[in-house]
Amino acid sequence: MTDKEFLSAIKKLLKGDKDGLRLIYEAYMKLIYAVVYDTVGSKEDAEDITSEFFVKLIRVADTFKKGSPHKTWLVTIAKNMAIDHLRKRSKEVLRIDDESDEDGIGKQWADETSASVEDSASLSMDMARAMETLSPKEKEIIDLKLVGQFKFKEIADMTGQPIGTVTWLYNQGIKKLRRCLVDYEQR
Repeated sequence: MTDKEFLSAIKKLLKGDKDGLRLIYEAYMKLIYAVVYDTVGSKEDAEDITSEFFVKLIRVADTFKKGSPHKTWLVTIAKNMAIDHLRKRSKEVLRIDDESDEDGIGKQWADETSASVEDSASLSMDMARAMETLSPKEKEIIDLKLVGQFKFKEIADMTGQPIGTVTWLYNQGIKKLRRCLVDYEQR
């Protein structure tokens, strides 16, 4: 979606025309999901936050500044929502762990949640395992580059990293993925 098309969609959205939201959703749903998933690491949470993102977009559409990079604006909102979710989640887990309930239900819930995450990870497919070899920064940059189709300069601006670091992390991540896939093919 071009900047002009995005601005047109935002204008529609501000007028109450949901077609503007549909256009943005179709163009950026995968990118927003990838950014959120990279941050929270849970498919279910990423799906929920991505849905919430598009609802929130209706409320914050008027904050978009004409002429600014729209993808950066969208990614920043999504990333902040994911970080807020993690902060809220960590407070909930701390509260559960701190509570001393007599029957241990809070502790049992935390243990079951932890076990289900481990079970999900062990059932991952080979590509998911390959992605797990990446550092969080490598994963984020690869997603922004491949899914978001951002330029290295845009990624550097978004992440606050020097462009040299961004390209280095991207190349390191791609090399790790290639090694994993070569190992897979040799089996």
